[in-house]
Amino acid sequence: MNGPDGSIRLETAPDGTRLRIGHWPAASASRRVILCHGRTEFLEKYREVIGELNNRSCDVWSMDWRGQGLSDRMLANPQKGHIDDFSTYIDDLTWFMNLIRPAHEGETILLGHSMGGHIVLRALLEGRIAPDRVVLTAPMIDLPISGRRRSAIESLSRFLLWTGLGRRYVFGTADYVPAQVRFDDNPLTGDRRRFDAIHAAMAAAPGVVMGGPTFGWLDAAFRSIGKLSALAGAAPATCPILMCTAQADPVVSVAAQNALSDALPDSTQELLEDARHEIFHESDAIRDRFWKSFDRFISPP
Repeated sequence: MNGPDGSIRLETAPDGTRLRIGHWPAASASRRVILCHGRTEFLEKYREVIGELNNRSCDVWSMDWRGQGLSDRMLANPQKGHIDDFSTYIDDLTWFMNLIRPAHEGETILLGHSMGGHIVLRALLEGRIAPDRVVLTAPMIDLPISGRRRSAIESLSRFLLWTGLGRRYVFGTADYVPAQVRFDDNPLTGDRRRFDAIHAAMAAAPGVVMGGPTFGWLDAAFRSIGKLSALAGAAPATCPILMCTAQADPVVSVAAQNALSDALPDSTQELLEDARHEIFHESDAIRDRFWKSFDRFISPP
């Protein structure tokens, strides 16, 4: 991705962590989009999306979150998805926006997917960032776990963290193994071509590969979900928000997205039927519906 139309570099965050950032300027930019990925994702995964945003006269900036992509990893096993607290991600996003702020005049749009959408929303509701607009795709407002099962998983995660075992993989997850990848019944996309492109990008750059989350990450996620819920319930002031919800998404809670969109004062929700979790890597028909909503949102009458 590093070429005449874009640049990628490492920058050092205040705590010494090296974070990988990218910039893809449009030929004639009227807006800046800051693209915030989900868990496990990396800059190269968004080649197609970056081009589509550039074609809409949007400069694009993005960053590999700490612990993934080619930013510094958190643990000795670099495949483990781990974080101490989601406030660390929010600190990184705030630092990133301050770093690039002088580089562009005009409207700033934050585009957050899944975990990235969660981080964007918390930073917005905490008053840490002040974008002009926010677009969310399948945001991780909550996980699709409820009842006794949720209570048991939350208690186990907290216990393992307390006993020093928080760096263990969540049960049922492990390192990424290419030979085990199957398109059939995958929870992310119904588009075979884009599914294969994601895994080809990982094969071409093995350093970006990630496995499952640790119990430490899961405990941090549960704590942050609680904080986000409390913030949304306090009738916060926000900028205009477009929330695009994938109706066939088994990865994050659809019901939580519906409830949060209703709670926020300036939120519009777009329901994408048949879409699985990764809207940007779905079929052309689903993606076309997303882009039509996006275009209406950024260019209101």
